[in-house]
Amino acid sequence: MKTLVLIHGHGVDASIWEDIKPLLQEYQVLTPDLSTETKFKNIEEYADGLHAWLEEIGIKKCVLIGHSMGGYLTLAFAEKYPQLLQGFGLFHSTAYADDEAKTEQRKKTLTFMETHGAAAFIRQSGPNMYAEAYAKAHPEVIKNHVEKYAQLPTEAVIAGFKAIMNRPDRTAVLRDSNLPVLFVFGEEDKLISFEKNIELSKLSPNTHTLVLKETGHMGMVEDPKASAEAIREFMETL
Repeated sequence: MKTLVLIHGHGVDASIWEDIKPLLQEYQVLTPDLSTETKFKNIEEYADGLHAWLEEIGIKKCVLIGHSMGGYLTLAFAEKYPQLLQGFGLFHSTAYADDEAKTEQRKKTLTFMETHGAAAFIRQSGPNMYAEAYAKAHPEVIKNHVEKYAQLPTEAVIAGFKAIMNRPDRTAVLRDSNLPVLFVFGEEDKLISFEKNIELSKLSPNTHTLVLKETGHMGMVEDPKASAEAIREFMETL
């Protein structure tokens, strides 16, 4: 049985995958939770922590797919531990570093979080993770998202955010890797530019790409069936 490791993004936890897991029962699906971690200073340390955990539970080979910040972690892992991977995927994520405008925006957001706490940040950022049409049709999902993730510890949310801010460009990992790569993009993603990031799929020689229509940054929630099917099709090629 193949092992699939799904890494959640920033400002959420491993439960974001709960709609997908039942649709992928033919695999050993692991969903580590990094949402309360405060000991990692950068993305590389998050990747090392994941590696240590996989070693501890005896995983010798796996497929690693990361959502948003989880994708940054996945790229760092693929760069350092490629021998442990059968393939990897970026799920609403990017290999680019922040540009100047994004860096300035993140500095302001960090100051806001340090002043007002994680709950205020989640109340502000949570609704933007979904496509507008989905948010209007499913207000209860947005409400639950904000209520649930506003409980995350401020210290952990800030630690993750600082790691995101300081990550390097990792397009070379895609260009140089011989591993199969899955890309999942949301056409209406407000956090990861679809137009810019679709170009990443041209960097790797062995790519599989899903573009989710009318979907924002949370495809595993907004369209779990299509997301799971893309992962299954990817897994079957390995």
